[in-house]
Order: sequence, then C-alpha cells, then structure tokens
Amino acid sequence: MEIELRNVWHSYDGFTYALKDINLNFKKPGLYIVVGPNGAGKTTLLKIVSLILKPSQGFVLVNNKDFWKLKEDEKTVIRRDIVFVHDKPILLRGTVKYNIEIGLTIRNAYNTATLNYYVNKYGLEEILNRSSHKLSAGQAKIVSIVRALVLNPYVLILDEPFTFLDETRQNLLLEEIKNRVKENKITIVATHYMYKELIETSNNIIEIISGKIKYST
Repeated sequence: MEIELRNVWHSYDGFTYALKDINLNFKKPGLYIVVGPNGAGKTTLLKIVSLILKPSQGFVLVNNKDFWKLKEDEKTVIRRDIVFVHDKPILLRGTVKYNIEIGLTIRNAYNTATLNYYVNKYGLEEILNRSSHKLSAGQAKIVSIVRALVLNPYVLILDEPFTFLDETRQNLLLEEIKNRVKENKITIVATHYMYKELIETSNNIIEIISGKIKYST
C-alpha cells in the first residue's frame, strides 16, 4: 500500500489552517517519525494519513487513486489495512477483553492465539475482565495499543504512544516497532520521545511546525 498527500491543507473552522500545503509520500515500508511542538499539526496529519479525516483541500492518494472519490466499499477495504491509535485512549464501554477483541470480531478474524500472545506479552491478564472505565491512564493507553497490534495492520499509526507507559512496556513497544520494520510494514509514530532505538530504526523523519513541513528525509 502506498499513501501520498498532495497539496493538502486542513482547517477546522474555515479560517485558520492546521495544515498548510503538505506534500508527503508513505510509499516505502519502514518507520516514519513525525516530530514538532504541541499544536504543530501532527495529530491532524496522522488523522488524514489514517483516512479518518478528509482534508479541506488537496488530495490523498492510495495506490495512486484519489481515496475520497472511491466507493464506500472500496474505502472500507483499504481502511482495514490501516490502524490509528490516538494519543488519548478512546475505549469502548465494556471490559478490557471486549475492547481488545472488537477489531478482530468486526473483521471476522478472531484468533485466540494472537489475542493471548499480546495479552500475556503486555501483562494484561489481571485486568481482562475489568471495566474499560476503571483503568489508570497507563492501562488505558496500553489497551488501546494492544487493540491495534492484534490486528497486525500493514500501516500502523501511533500518536504519542509512549506517554503514560512504564519503562517495561515502552521497551516492548520499541521492539514491536523494530519487528514491524523487519516485516516490511509501514509504521508512523508522532512522538516527543526520541529514543535511540527509534532514530536507529528510521531513515524517515518528518518535522512539522505551524502546520508546515519544516524538514523531511
């Protein structure tokens, strides 16, 4: 899958622009790191790349096709290969287990072995039956990340994924990202935490300031 943003602008209020004339290609597998200060437009950029937010102007091309002009069933097929994890966890009402397995259920791809692997790896066994609304910030964050990982998407987009995670889970996630690079998948990470492992794994660093691309490798 190849995603290209061409002359993309976006405004939430019709007056000020969160993104200004963005031109980016996500064509090669690997790790793309998005950096910039708070309010720079990083989250808006990720939402547009994730195909959940239509830009005010410009084009989002997926495999050289204008995504927002495709039929709804074509959009659905493409979106199933892309998973976006918000910086602030958005969990559904219900148990931790329900939240983790919902994506697999929707895709008719329920796999107990995969579910158990990630639950055990990230130490979630003791909270599986806990209400999603009774979790700490760190617990909610890792549940939202694991919910994405079990789907094994070709494109995984993470917005500030290391916030609220303890050191053990941060290291596990870093290893997960490195493994995805080895598997020739696309991972896009917006972060203030420039870990050595991230820098060594990625040749693709995008800096955004005031809605504009300041630097891109």
